[in-house]
Amino acid sequence: MYDPLSDTQLESNQPSPNSYWEAHSQVHWPHTGQLPEHTDVLVIGAGYTGLNAAITLTERYGRETTVIDANRLAWGCSSRNAGFVMKSTGRLGLAQWQQRFSPTVARAVADEHQRALELIQQRLEGAADHCDAQYGGYIKLAHRPRAVATLQQQFQTLKHYQQPVSWLDGGDLQDYLHSQHAHAGLKFDDCFTVNPLKLAATTAQQAAQAGANLVEQCSANNIQRLAEGWRVSTSAGDISCNKLLLCTNAYTANRLLTELSGRSLPVLSSIITTPPLTDEQLRGCGLQSQHAYMDTRTLKYYFRLLPDKRLLMGGRGAIRGRHADDPFYAQHLLSALQRSFPALRSIHKWEHFWSGWVSVSLDDYPRVRAIGDNLYASMGYCGAGVSFSALAGQRLAEAAMGDKLPDLPYYKTPLKRFPLASLRRLGQWAFYHYARMTE
Repeated sequence: MYDPLSDTQLESNQPSPNSYWEAHSQVHWPHTGQLPEHTDVLVIGAGYTGLNAAITLTERYGRETTVIDANRLAWGCSSRNAGFVMKSTGRLGLAQWQQRFSPTVARAVADEHQRALELIQQRLEGAADHCDAQYGGYIKLAHRPRAVATLQQQFQTLKHYQQPVSWLDGGDLQDYLHSQHAHAGLKFDDCFTVNPLKLAATTAQQAAQAGANLVEQCSANNIQRLAEGWRVSTSAGDISCNKLLLCTNAYTANRLLTELSGRSLPVLSSIITTPPLTDEQLRGCGLQSQHAYMDTRTLKYYFRLLPDKRLLMGGRGAIRGRHADDPFYAQHLLSALQRSFPALRSIHKWEHFWSGWVSVSLDDYPRVRAIGDNLYASMGYCGAGVSFSALAGQRLAEAAMGDKLPDLPYYKTPLKRFPLASLRRLGQWAFYHYARMTE
């Protein structure tokens, strides 16, 4: 599998992942075009961020916009994720935003996350089946007794900021799941789940309808500054542009752009799905199909019951891309599932197993901003980007058009460079082992 830290570029014509979404979704992609010699605005990356940037640039500003992707549209994590639409991004909760910055910033961050959620809801209105959205909310689980107090503190902070959240003690949780690793929970009623592949296709359709030129199988291999604007050499030829938006997040090759080199840690997140659960298994695990779940581990597990009664389970995968498809990591997820739900110990094999790259920033929150003259980038969602990446695309387009963005850290400061960036993988390996020993 492509590895952003070791591969010099992302090659075109790569196969789609062996995901549940690819196997069980009927999606309709828009017509794609050819690479022109010049465009006003060039967007690299046709995932949620790039497509939403294109919608904003064409609909609101009437700018000629071309979006290129190295493979099929939304080939990266926009079509691979678990479909959790939540009011968050990065790894910071509101209490941490308050501590690092101020209560005013924390409240503004909460408002921005609400806008992101509403933008996804707006996109779903254009989908015939609403992208299989399930509106049951999201439950954050204390995975062991000593995590309950921390979760209770988070609950108090969330209530202070008037967030729609409720507290679930161990007894309350019996109405939602029967797990050995669920001792208390926070239920966020306004979060929901979708089919991420359908969401990506719907967003691509809306971008094409707005007038964006979408170009597939067009890998960006070199970026060169011109006297006015930029030239990008691609696998389909060269293209010049007045403004350049980089929306490739974790899939950005380490050497593509010096302004971003060493400022992100690409991390693999892996997912399995089980065969459809029997009625007996459903009663035993107590899951309800309309809810999304994630625990409080440092290396989190997340899961949801799909509409067809298959169970999706995800967590951190391999460290290097060449090991991404190793069955060891699928078995690791299945074993974690069986430990959490004794009623599912009779499941001995997964049906689908796939992985995707997420971008982790050094200080745990993304940046969406100019990184040079007429050069803009969005990166660092830390695996929590389904809703925020859509808003990030809109904000990036606004920045490119000279509009003032909200006064938030996301939009003000550059991504920090990792110390000893060449040793990021070694540090990741050590962190994973430490986290697993202490959890």
